[in-house]
Amino acid sequence: MPFVNVPDGYLYFEQHGAGPDVVLLNGGLADVRMWSSTVAWLAETHRVTTWDYRDTGLSSPADREYDEIADLAAVLDAAGIERAVLVGVSDGGRRGLGFAHRHPARVRHLCVVGGSFGEFPDPTPAEEAARVVMRAHFARQAKVLESDGIPAAAEHDVQGWCPAVRGDDRRLLVGLEIANSRVMTMPVHHGVELDPPVKHRFTEVTTPISVLIGGRDFDGTQLWGRRLAAQAPYAELTVLPEADHMPMFSAPDGFREFVSRVLA
Repeated sequence: MPFVNVPDGYLYFEQHGAGPDVVLLNGGLADVRMWSSTVAWLAETHRVTTWDYRDTGLSSPADREYDEIADLAAVLDAAGIERAVLVGVSDGGRRGLGFAHRHPARVRHLCVVGGSFGEFPDPTPAEEAARVVMRAHFARQAKVLESDGIPAAAEHDVQGWCPAVRGDDRRLLVGLEIANSRVMTMPVHHGVELDPPVKHRFTEVTTPISVLIGGRDFDGTQLWGRRLAAQAPYAELTVLPEADHMPMFSAPDGFREFVSRVLA
């Protein structure tokens, strides 16, 4: 199994296929298994690297501060990747943006899919209203976790973020949240990125960026995508009305077309 040592821990990664490099960045409560259906078609034409963040999957837990951007650089170095297209979903979009800001020469193109950045700096009325809805989701999540436990909290969370995902894909997402429940329950997230955070620095990211938002995602996430597309100097926006936070499951054809267009 391919692991790479990093300060105070280790990271797990996988590679599939051959060709130009694409690196996939997980959603925050998932691991490399979220990408199985994507890797199945993408590895036909590209070398695809997936990896687990600390506290998820087969990577080590963290009990002290660590550099999220340095972790991604360590995976690229261990995997023999000089420059790649990055595709980041949810929290992976934030991590990809931070990496592109610090290491622009190593990123050919960045896809930010349903990027999540938390509270808005200087929010518009629409952005503040959207965050009220998301705060309510998180508050309810905490109550369900306390009263009914991790499986019920995972079900609640997936329903909020991914209302369009059904069947086995839904079961997969719930199972991934349960498997990575350390992220849900730990009191402190030890990962650090840029200072100030990249959400304050969209105008400084010079990498070409393709932003994808789903029409059935939280309004807050959609507004973050629109803010990024408006502020980053080389960004374009794609909207999939039928997609939610995880378009590789809720709108797989549209997601594949989006990624394929970038890679072309």
